[in-house]
Amino acid sequence: MKGFFVTGTGTNEGKTFVTRGLARHLRRRGVDVAALKPLETGVDPTPVDAQALAHACGRPELAYLPGFYRACAPLSPFSATMRGEPPVPPTSSLITSLDQVVCDIMLVEGAGGVLVPLDAKRTIADLIAALRIPSLLVARNGLGVISHVCCAHEALAHRQLSIAAVVLTEHGPADTSQDDNLQALRALLPTPVVRFPSAPNDDDALAIAATELASLLVRNMYLQ
Repeated sequence: MKGFFVTGTGTNEGKTFVTRGLARHLRRRGVDVAALKPLETGVDPTPVDAQALAHACGRPELAYLPGFYRACAPLSPFSATMRGEPPVPPTSSLITSLDQVVCDIMLVEGAGGVLVPLDAKRTIADLIAALRIPSLLVARNGLGVISHVCCAHEALAHRQLSIAAVVLTEHGPADTSQDDNLQALRALLPTPVVRFPSAPNDDDALAIAATELASLLVRNMYLQ
């Protein structure tokens, strides 16, 4: 599998915006890209994020692949299971479902942050490790993001997981700390840090917002 796992410091950090934007950007360049969300909660009954990703890459069927995890409760998968919803399938089953998708580049969006529990023993980080693809660590750029990013980055690095980039989104309210956060994280981390500027909730606009990220991935030979 060649691609990226889009994870974050938490929920509502902009992972879906980043994944949609990068998917549409690559599609415009003629790349056969698949964008998927194998784990989604808050599905009542539509997997909204998975649908948005599938639309961005022009493959609507990807939102409804068999073998993916869907839960109604807007909770972590583990918490949803504790409420009586089905358990998350074995990691091997999730990977088998992803392996059925034919593409040049696969973008896999996670649920919530790096250490969100899938069950009592597995986290999102364990799924990233099993997939053996580099991650994109997404965080909303605002006051407090420095600590949030450093904690999530350390959790990934401790597990010797490859981090292709830290992506700071600006989709929330404007924050006077944004420029300082960017410079501080670039000084603190060995991983490249890029901006994902605010953009309308539209695939083509998000594709433009993904330009800096895509250029970085090309420069660092993750993409051609």
